[in-house]
Amino acid sequence: MNENQDEPGLRITVLGCSGTYASPESACSGYLVQSATTSVVLDAGPGTSMELQRHIALEDIDAFILSHEHADHWTELPTLYHAFRWGIRRFHVPTYGTQGTRDLLHAVIPEALEHAFEWTVINERSRVTVGDITFTFSTTDHPVETLAIRAECGGRSLVYSADTGPDWSPERFDAPIDLMVYEASITVAAEGDGIPHVSGREAGERARAAGVGTLVLTHVPPGEDREERLDAAAKGFGQTATLAAPGRCFVA
Repeated sequence: MNENQDEPGLRITVLGCSGTYASPESACSGYLVQSATTSVVLDAGPGTSMELQRHIALEDIDAFILSHEHADHWTELPTLYHAFRWGIRRFHVPTYGTQGTRDLLHAVIPEALEHAFEWTVINERSRVTVGDITFTFSTTDHPVETLAIRAECGGRSLVYSADTGPDWSPERFDAPIDLMVYEASITVAAEGDGIPHVSGREAGERARAAGVGTLVLTHVPPGEDREERLDAAAKGFGQTATLAAPGRCFVA
């Protein structure tokens, strides 16, 4: 892992990492994945466009990829629609997401699909290439169709789990996985309660089984014990894990 944003290679910058709803410190889920020549936004949870613009101009975004239809992962798009159409006058930005996410955006603001976002429906069989980054997908253990996302460029790879319960593992992706951004929404005490998320311990164990190089935890709900997630993940992973925070950049 490297947190130097100036280094080349495949890197991911946290735009927001709060689970379920925004906290005083963070917007909801959003990440900027970049190579030396390509910039792709993974998820656009509410509030993420502020941090996004600290790292890149809206004109320079090459594509959006949305993991699923839950509101904390995509509902900045209506705001970005106004920015693209009436602000910077940019149209038909390549956008990839599930059918359910597209249907909800159409219900909220149908013009967005006519003007701002050129939508392609994806599923776990899809393969998307944007610039020099290739993206593949895996359906996770979540109540709606949800896609974990693997990005690969120049022989380096990273995986974003999106939201998932314990019946999914990054082992479903090809090895290696140099960097894993894994949700850790629940405590160890809440395991087995039927909540469709994982604990830090479960994230750590599954990352270790998949041979992940570096583990970053995300999607911790506001007010929850982040240190509990780290300690539990370290025990499951067999080495130190790191917490996501807005503006932090990790290099695969």
